[in-house]
Amino acid sequence: MSLALALLTGTAAVAWWGPAALRLCFRHVADPIAVLLGWLGLLLAVIATFVLAIAMLLAPGTTHEWALHDLARICWHWTRPSRPPALDEVVGAAGALIMLAVLAKFAATCARRARSAHRARRAHADLLTLAGGVSIPGEAAVLWIPHPTPLAYSLGGSGGVTVLASCARDLPADQLAAVLSHERAHLRERHHVLVSAVEGLAAAVPWLPLTREAPSAVRLLVELRADAAAVRECGHAAVRNALLTFAGAPHPPSALSMAGADVAIRLQRLHARRPHERNVAARAVLASVALIAPLSIGLLAGIISCL
Repeated sequence: MSLALALLTGTAAVAWWGPAALRLCFRHVADPIAVLLGWLGLLLAVIATFVLAIAMLLAPGTTHEWALHDLARICWHWTRPSRPPALDEVVGAAGALIMLAVLAKFAATCARRARSAHRARRAHADLLTLAGGVSIPGEAAVLWIPHPTPLAYSLGGSGGVTVLASCARDLPADQLAAVLSHERAHLRERHHVLVSAVEGLAAAVPWLPLTREAPSAVRLLVELRADAAAVRECGHAAVRNALLTFAGAPHPPSALSMAGADVAIRLQRLHARRPHERNVAARAVLASVALIAPLSIGLLAGIISCL
């Protein structure tokens, strides 16, 4: 087995079984940032290792020709009655075509989502202007809309906006503060961009378990991260009561809601003895292991094949 094929083996193994390993980590690691780094690290490592392997297959040996030139040369050989291409060339050409198709689908999906999110932000900005709302420098605007059901969500983008139902004014002050703290954490840490990126990747590569399961996992983890920020400012009881109040509230697809993802799991974490505790060691270990996992498994597969 060549090194490039070994790297592809490691990439495939991580893409298929990585989510199961991360679900196990989620059950035993309280810090949502640590598990989030694991997901993002695996996604980045799988993409980088796949691209490296394809580059090695298209440019074997000591050649320094451009990879796309090699791809065109291989396709030309296929149309002529000459020797059949080697396995590395076939796999490399197929991988390059898959990579180009995925990139095109990812770009198209992200562009479509960006247009939808922009329209939603524009509509809310117009409502804010009509309502006579003002933005405080350095803080996201807050838009109050008439709605019989308590709802709260935030929309990312330039400045961002937090939207709440007018009936939420009647909530206890600590619950309202917890909701605002939660949504401001989403905006401050750019969670909307992160969720949009992994959802675009899932749309481009829906047949891989890693990319298919990433959106729901990342949404839950950023909600837990925002819960942690609200707990530090307002306390456990306020966040728990706010979650119960806003559970099931509607929100736009591009928004992040106060109670938009796995409320039961979030409440369970809040009832834990040390919910959302920071764990620097777990963050470092999960990020490091995730980044080297495809390469390490690929090298191990290559060594085993040589025995």
